Amino acid sequence: MSASDSLINQDDVSGMIADLKRWPNTAVDHGDFELASTPYLTFYFTYDPEHYLAATLDMIDVHGSFENALGHPYLIATHPDSERPHPYGSKRLGDLREWARKTPLDQAFAVNFTDEKNYKSSPTHSAYLWREPTLGERHQCYSSIQFYYRWQWWLDNRDIWRRFVIETIELLKPAQVYSGFAMGNPLEFGMRAEVATWDRALANHFYGLDTDYPFGMMFSPDLPSGIRPPTWGFFLSDIWREKLGISRDDVAAHLADPRVRIDTLHCGHWIELGPQPELYPVENGVPELPVLANRLLRRIRHPLLDLVGSGEWDGDPNERFNRSDTQRWLGRFDDDSDWPTPEIRGRTPGAAPHEPTR
Repeated sequence: MSASDSLINQDDVSGMIADLKRWPNTAVDHGDFELASTPYLTFYFTYDPEHYLAATLDMIDVHGSFENALGHPYLIATHPDSERPHPYGSKRLGDLREWARKTPLDQAFAVNFTDEKNYKSSPTHSAYLWREPTLGERHQCYSSIQFYYRWQWWLDNRDIWRRFVIETIELLKPAQVYSGFAMGNPLEFGMRAEVATWDRALANHFYGLDTDYPFGMMFSPDLPSGIRPPTWGFFLSDIWREKLGISRDDVAAHLADPRVRIDTLHCGHWIELGPQPELYPVENGVPELPVLANRLLRRIRHPLLDLVGSGEWDGDPNERFNRSDTQRWLGRFDDDSDWPTPEIRGRTPGAAPHEPTR
């Protein structure tokens, strides 16, 4: 994407909107790469520095379990040291558990797996593992495991998927977990700018399309300082429930709706806002269940996450989230929200929002 050319035009956006309404796991072709809306699942967790090796090995085990459930779809994996991509199964990659033992506490452990040979394209199945190094006060930053998978696979294997989620939560004791639909981040790091352009273009049209970019969100003072507004599946850990000052029974009472599933675990609640994730086109109205959850969680919501994850340049023709739009988007499930426009929400247009201060 150049500084002088737009990545997308209104016809591209209109076509993608129509396609997503028919099938939520859809790609748009940009010639030399494709970007797609995809189901995702991301775990954000901290670890005891004394047990960093055990945490790293747990990550590897979690990935192995999910790979088995997917049916071993990967074609590419990155080297744990050089981070270069190689064919999956290549001897150059070495033994992953041995690399975990070689990677010290003060270095990140990162490895990625994908079924997409084009590093610029969104994958259909992938796993991105990142153990954050402990460097002074940064030990409270989140590590993460992010998964992408086909929508049809989820529809056919939702019970296997849920069992995996619950077992992983019990193992990692994460601080935050989210699942729903988001634009899939390609393996190539620099493609985040293109993904963020689609994030912003589609955000006006779907309440349920999340934006999930662990590398931009998990570093202090971002996601560890507040939660995201969930669109469907999420984990309310005891860590964040206690910040709300409520009991486990209070959580169940607030979310007492027959459409809401709550699994009570030893370290918190896994919650699903309806039988399956939805994109929620804005013309169908503000979705009830995300609003219900938001009323409970609003006090611990992060006011201004980094939704882009990469800088912008002067004269950039591609619109992405700015600070004021970010704040409005994060509050789209608030009862007094005017996102995406006051007219769509049935509100009288007011003054432009002030740009918030971090």
